[in-house]
Amino acid sequence: MTESLTGLTLALVFAIATPAQVFPQEYPWLSYFPSGVRLRGKLTSVTKYGKPTYGENPEKDEKLEVPILILQTPIRVKANPRSSVNNESITNISFVQLIFPPEVDGDFKKHIDHNILVAGTLSVGSRSGQFTDVVLTVKAINPTGKPF
Repeated sequence: MTESLTGLTLALVFAIATPAQVFPQEYPWLSYFPSGVRLRGKLTSVTKYGKPTYGENPEKDEKLEVPILILQTPIRVKANPRSSVNNESITNISFVQLIFPPEVDGDFKKHIDHNILVAGTLSVGSRSGQFTDVVLTVKAINPTGKPF
């Protein structure tokens, strides 16, 4: 009886002390543009160097406030073999840069440090001014984090 209780205690201590691992293959694949997605997370802002040299000459480069969505759950995005840009599968994505087109309210600062839900399209972050592996072009934002 004591051995089984000791084994149970050790198993319980191990389960509590060991952080749960999240494996990206447990989540469904998302798709790049033109498919729409919804992502939930906490919005934050980071400062990055911009034009003209994106950090090679910091004294002359502009400083950009970049909206970053820290995802509640990591995602993975499947390559689109017909695309010349979005042709790379990426897994275990924990954060994405948000891109606000002119037709969407780009005043993201009012949502900083809040959990939000955003709808939009994903792309590989490959252009200047894109600082994460995957970016989301925002179509709609819900500051309450509740479904649209």
